[in-house]
Amino acid sequence: MTDVIPGRGQYTEEARLRRLEWLRGRTGAAMPSAEKTGFDARALTGNLENFVGSVEVPVGLAGPLLFDGRAAQGGIVAPLATTEGALIASASRGARAITDSGGVTTRVLSQRMSRAPVFEFADMATALRFADWLRSVRPQLDEQVALVSRHARLIDVDPYQIGRYLHVRCVFETADAAGQNMTTAATWQICRWLTEALHDQDSLRPERMMLDGNLSSDKKVSAVSMLAGRGSRVTAETRISADVVAAVLKSDPAVMVRAHTATVMGAQQAGMVGYGINAVNIVAALFVATGQDIASVHESGVSILSLELDGPDLLATILLPNLVIGTVGGGTALPHQREWLTALGCAGDGGAERFAEIVAGFALALDVSTAAAMVSGQFADAHRRLGRARPVEWLLKADLNAAYLRPPLARCLADPGLVVESVTLAPELHGDGIASELGALGERRKLTGLLPMTVHWTAGDGTPVTADLVAKIKPRGEDLIAGIAMVASRCGREVAQAWDQWGGESDFAGTHRREPAVYRRREPPLTALLPRCFGIVEDDSREAYVILMERLVHTPGPWDSERIDRALRGIGAVHGHWLGRDQQLIAEGWLHRGAGGSHLAKAGELWEALARYNAAEHPGLIGAERRDLLLGAAGSVGFWDQELEAMPRTLVHNDFNQRNVTVADGRLIAYDWELATVDVPQRDVAELLAFTLGPDASEAAVEHHLEVHRDAVAAVSPAATGLVAGADWRRGYHLSLRKLLLSRLQLYTAAHAHREFAFLPAVLDSAFHLWEIEARRDAE
Repeated sequence: MTDVIPGRGQYTEEARLRRLEWLRGRTGAAMPSAEKTGFDARALTGNLENFVGSVEVPVGLAGPLLFDGRAAQGGIVAPLATTEGALIASASRGARAITDSGGVTTRVLSQRMSRAPVFEFADMATALRFADWLRSVRPQLDEQVALVSRHARLIDVDPYQIGRYLHVRCVFETADAAGQNMTTAATWQICRWLTEALHDQDSLRPERMMLDGNLSSDKKVSAVSMLAGRGSRVTAETRISADVVAAVLKSDPAVMVRAHTATVMGAQQAGMVGYGINAVNIVAALFVATGQDIASVHESGVSILSLELDGPDLLATILLPNLVIGTVGGGTALPHQREWLTALGCAGDGGAERFAEIVAGFALALDVSTAAAMVSGQFADAHRRLGRARPVEWLLKADLNAAYLRPPLARCLADPGLVVESVTLAPELHGDGIASELGALGERRKLTGLLPMTVHWTAGDGTPVTADLVAKIKPRGEDLIAGIAMVASRCGREVAQAWDQWGGESDFAGTHRREPAVYRRREPPLTALLPRCFGIVEDDSREAYVILMERLVHTPGPWDSERIDRALRGIGAVHGHWLGRDQQLIAEGWLHRGAGGSHLAKAGELWEALARYNAAEHPGLIGAERRDLLLGAAGSVGFWDQELEAMPRTLVHNDFNQRNVTVADGRLIAYDWELATVDVPQRDVAELLAFTLGPDASEAAVEHHLEVHRDAVAAVSPAATGLVAGADWRRGYHLSLRKLLLSRLQLYTAAHAHREFAFLPAVLDSAFHLWEIEARRDAE
């Protein structure tokens, strides 16, 4: 094997694949992802050498942000290429605050690119004479620049003498190009002309010359660039009203300004060049997306941020003095990068000024949002991780092999002689709903979600078996609660503090224990409703909680009255089996029940905080009337929840809606039992009806479905029949509906600002409509 990279200077797909094969042989790395690339090798001439593959960086959308610039006008959405979580969400939050207050004003103050050759002379006097002579030939220098570029314009020639060395800072305007290459060519032409012009003049001729002596600060942060500018010098300003700061940024202008003063002093102590928070995040993300020179991020990300009070409001400005950008040339011509520039309205000639204003506007939006998060504690909450006293060897996808799966399969199937022959995993892990997503927020390093697989095994009697399974890999309850805490931290101090106090006792505690416990049970009413389970893994040392279950083929169909009744009969049999035996279930230790009374009543301040936040954040979902209903229910929860707690209780699914209930192969299946708990049986009915009936449901339809469910519960046993007969069934449903709206649906609504739930608007309309039906009945 040769140690020379093959195909040097060849821009063909064949040469690329030869290089890739050479690299595989040299490193032993398989590199399957490098096999595929969206680039045409022939189009990369001049962009890079030894092309072998590409790296895909995800692009997300931030904004829209309302601009009032010279070139950038109206609402603009920015494509940000990044892998940093919360960056786009934070930039979008800042954009919303600025837009709600009238927008951001942006201006490009100047555009400069410099190159600074250094000349060495025989002595200091010769260097001084050369500097004087250089000023006298300025017209000739302009002529030399015109020979190599139609776009570059020499606007300044500044000599800086250090003994016998003379650094000459040549400053150009470069139109819509970033200009590094353009100014290099123009400066080299100037140097060639100077050398030829002084060939016979010993009193002026330099002894040696170098194209750049580092005074230009190319791709470096420097004081000269801060003062004189390099690239586009662009500024942005906004005035954010105190009301918007409170409603959107969850902070206070005076608090933000005081904190800003303290951090400026810290920056001065550290010797920071400029002052900013994280404008470079926007610079880097837009540079990657649009094909800018990534090496210029260092100097381009320097900023000066100012936060001041303007009466009660916040006045925020930012200056980016060294934004090295272009909309022609270089990587901006590559197809993906060109598309994002085009989407911004910045591609090609005339786009650089608009692009600079967009960068500055979004940089200000991100800094304002981050400043608010820092002073309100959201920044720490959004980046926190659960403390662990020991290192954890996380479960990996590769661990789900034949050796790992044999023990749980053998235990569950009661076949100690079972041998797993092979396991074929799907290429991708799929999310399994809201709980998995929230758990991933709380602990991103862990493998969670649904992994389809095909498993071949030989039973103890020699029978070969092939099964299509799904491994449901669960997050810990603590991870889920921490994920919700991250969402709560973005909802302001009131919601965040209330969640910190009461979230640990919520329905989400211990979820990783509950679902495996459900699948271990053997009661026929429950097993008839569950997917078939093939194995369970609970490994606390690795925080690995896995359920192996059948892979279901769902039968689609509308949720009409017949299907709702079928679901209610299925869950009603489960309710009837355990009705009145809730203490027995609690004593088994696998169901979460907070000690010292109902969590719903104790956490009243959380439900009130959520009602206020949701009404402010989602007025179209939670208007003033709905907010007042929720606040009233939260204020009186200590009374009506006692009534609910006194009613007959049973095992409930506690997440019983059409997202977790289906018909597969003619069977009614309910899955995702991680929130299972003890409650009144009407709890599952209230949720299913809220998700399926719609906002036009009649009282008669509600009465019908309640009757179907009540009959299904009573039919299970004489004990269940007696408890149903002695209970106010409709009242239990009414209070369960109130509980659903006050707690679970409020949490969904708060999260809706950060992760869109397409189902939520219709469910809220339906749930409040059902509440109105019950309120009218009570009033009659």
